[in-house]
Amino acid sequence: MTEVDAQAFRRTCGLFTTGVTVVTTVVDGHVHGMTANSFTSVSLEPPLVLVCFDVRSKMAQLLPLSKAFTINVLAHDQEPVSRHFAGSAGGWNGTFIPFGSSVRLDDCLAALSCEVYAQYPAGDHVIVLGRVNDIYQRDEAGVPLVFWRGRYTSLVDDASARTCLG
Repeated sequence: MTEVDAQAFRRTCGLFTTGVTVVTTVVDGHVHGMTANSFTSVSLEPPLVLVCFDVRSKMAQLLPLSKAFTINVLAHDQEPVSRHFAGSAGGWNGTFIPFGSSVRLDDCLAALSCEVYAQYPAGDHVIVLGRVNDIYQRDEAGVPLVFWRGRYTSLVDDASARTCLG
């Protein structure tokens, strides 16, 4: 079996466009959040989602303690929020709202309240399955923030605020 080059693997996977989320959890009364784009739905019955974390991340250490988390889906204009929770430059002036057994961002596009259903080691990451207990969606239609080829992008042309078709 041939060895796969890590950078080539990363670039190739980067061709797959993903949404951007912030995962929040509460441990000992303190809220923690982390940007994650390795998120997907898994099952409708029961309603399951999965998210992956680097085993060295704080979130990977906290979820076994909290046993609950929220997936906050970010809107197209929330790149600064994503950067804030990724630990780099960027600000967030919002607040946390109690949501299920955790909290959600007050300005997110959508949110899924989850209980940890299962965890699986996977190389340098941990796969966390969450059972969805509650759902939030903004009242108005929204467009998600997306990540493609290592960069944030949007399905909206900011100059005209029209949805892009191609």
